[in-house]
Amino acid sequence: MRACFAVRAVRLARLSAMVVLAMAVGAAAPQRSASFQGGARGRAATAVMDSSVTIGTYVSSRLDGKPLPYTDLADDDRGTRFIIEFDELVLALRANGEFRASLRYKQTLAAKGTAAAMREPLQKMTIYGTWSRAGGELKFAPDPRRGGEGLNILNGSFSARTITVPFDYRNGGVARRATVLLVYDPKIL
Repeated sequence: MRACFAVRAVRLARLSAMVVLAMAVGAAAPQRSASFQGGARGRAATAVMDSSVTIGTYVSSRLDGKPLPYTDLADDDRGTRFIIEFDELVLALRANGEFRASLRYKQTLAAKGTAAAMREPLQKMTIYGTWSRAGGELKFAPDPRRGGEGLNILNGSFSARTITVPFDYRNGGVARRATVLLVYDPKIL
């Protein structure tokens, strides 16, 4: 009887150790699905991983390696200077494969050779679409019916908490390509 009890105690101890180990591994392992707790009224989102892509909201920190706000100048042959000041880009990745990108910017015209006062109000462009991961690349497919006219989001790359995304746009008659570095921010929905 004692031997039987001792064998059961050893099995129970091994089982308990395996459960504790499984719980520890499960807590440390990235999760494959996400849930956003709360709505858009100030409740925080829960960050969840999708094979090293953090599901949640990212905020721009640099454009073409320079801090924001970033100003792009383009002159045409008629003497008009087109000025775009990129203020902020916020990218929200959802676990269901949808994204929302919101861009705040100013757009101004000035005579070539003059300094333009950036007194124009901030404008906002919001783009909706789907995203997917293929290897180390993030692929974005904007929905043309839901914003983004004049802006072409290209495939980006990611690390655990940063995303780098190139995009094409026009400044006046000049086609441009810029690359934005976005950093995960758990405080923003």
